[in-house]
Amino acid sequence: MPLLNDAPLTQNNPQPVSIAGSATAWSSSGAAITTTADRALLAAQGGSLRAYLCGLQLVNASATATEVVVKDGATVIWRHYLPANSQSFEVGFIQPLRTSANTALNFACLTAGASVYVNAQGYVA
Repeated sequence: MPLLNDAPLTQNNPQPVSIAGSATAWSSSGAAITTTADRALLAAQGGSLRAYLCGLQLVNASATATEVVVKDGATVIWRHYLPANSQSFEVGFIQPLRTSANTALNFACLTAGASVYVNAQGYVA
């Protein structure tokens, strides 16, 4: 399990390892996630390219609590409980979560009826 870094990203606490010019941000398409279906944060990139997830911000705007997961395709690589009506939860991965080559980076709620917004930062290499 990767270590978590709760400190904000600053000059003294820089972004985890990335390749210059390759950093990017992904979101849940502006709409809340309200079902248990997978939502692609980043589609498979082809060839031997992998997605590296460095950070997430999550909010649950619903009265329904849920567990959320990040997936390497269909395989869960990280999970977290998100309470009902939660304030913003931020996590930075000191060691970025990595997908397999040419595999989508997916996100899902495990409880229907939650209303989760997600933003993610990382890079492709």
